[in-house]
Amino acid sequence: MKIRHLIASLLLLMACAAPLHAQWVGDTVSVPAFLNKEKNLIDFNGADWSPLFAEMDSLQNGSDSTARVVSIVHIGDSHIQAGFLTEAVRLPLQRRFGDAGRGLVVPLKLAKTNEPHDYSVVADGVWNFSRCVGRKYSAYTPGIGGIAIVPRTNRIDLTVSTLSKTDDCEGFRRVRLFHEPTDSFPAVISEPYRVTGEARSPFLTCYSWDDPVCSIHFSGQIAPGEERLAIYGASLETGESGILYHTIGNNGAFYSSYAAIPHFAEQVAALAPRLIVISLGTNESFSTSLTRDELYKQIDAVVAPLQASCPQALILLTTPAECARRRTRWVKKRRRVYYSPNSRVMLVRETLKAYAADHHLACWDWYEVSGGKGSSAAWRKAGLMAYDRTHCTETGYRIQGEMLYRTLMNAYQDYVDNGVAQ
Repeated sequence: MKIRHLIASLLLLMACAAPLHAQWVGDTVSVPAFLNKEKNLIDFNGADWSPLFAEMDSLQNGSDSTARVVSIVHIGDSHIQAGFLTEAVRLPLQRRFGDAGRGLVVPLKLAKTNEPHDYSVVADGVWNFSRCVGRKYSAYTPGIGGIAIVPRTNRIDLTVSTLSKTDDCEGFRRVRLFHEPTDSFPAVISEPYRVTGEARSPFLTCYSWDDPVCSIHFSGQIAPGEERLAIYGASLETGESGILYHTIGNNGAFYSSYAAIPHFAEQVAALAPRLIVISLGTNESFSTSLTRDELYKQIDAVVAPLQASCPQALILLTTPAECARRRTRWVKKRRRVYYSPNSRVMLVRETLKAYAADHHLACWDWYEVSGGKGSSAAWRKAGLMAYDRTHCTETGYRIQGEMLYRTLMNAYQDYVDNGVAQ
């Protein structure tokens, strides 16, 4: 698609030129006793993570004036979309290794679904949308974040902002905008903000400026007769050395949901990930007809293209925790609802572990770490799992993120102490 008459202006809202390193304000997360803390280990399956940890180590020890970034992409379902789990990993990583930015933000609210609490994407006018999950939301092709938003008129007015519970915000000096492939989007009047001399993908346009801001506004006019343009999301970056932790989460997503997104792996590659974490499998466990062989192929349909497009990236597969199925029975002519553990989680867990072992990929067995068989009842009793016995509370997700951060740091420390990570 070619847009020849798109006139766009980039307006930087400078009202809040906050420091680049915002602090997370939240309660300290205590890890419950029923977790198997001694099992909180990554099984590397022969994969060598030394290059990744060496780059992370250089972020702490280097004196190079050139910004160096270690990019991590975390892909998942509703457990990831809310952002609590990934925030509990991202913020301590950035406090330790440097803050390279908020990373990928996706206009989820404009796609009529929940959005993480620390950013907003708002738009003037009426927009259509698509999601990678659900047939009723399939009118347009989704992009890297699993959704697409499309203006109904020929006018684009879109504001992306970082939010904070404090007076500060997560400032950024650089934006990489993901959109439907086109020869020119947008044709910026404010040329000083446009990045020049940078290799550009047809689905990606980059902007940068000197001082940190908390909000950016895209405004443009599409000429009559031109096709409308889908927008997928934006990576917000500080331009400084540190960790970029990108989150891609969609409620109800399967491995097959991401496999069906055209050029998904190529768009992920534009984030230059050194580590890709994939946390899927819960929704597959509720499919009574899905076989092990079919699931194995679906995992490969996501992982193989990512490996081909991102040869520099390590892959970490995570297994889902135990969840429960909602069931009913009749007692004295009265319908009773109860929950029982979803036994098919074990099939998903075993398939993921087998795939990781077969392909020499690292695996984090969250099923085992979270408590294993019978753990969903313990999580629910502790107030860490929602009423549906599938999703966690905010605190529950933060505990999972804390445990993932700990196992990553334990492996990193082993590398620092021994020079080997595998």
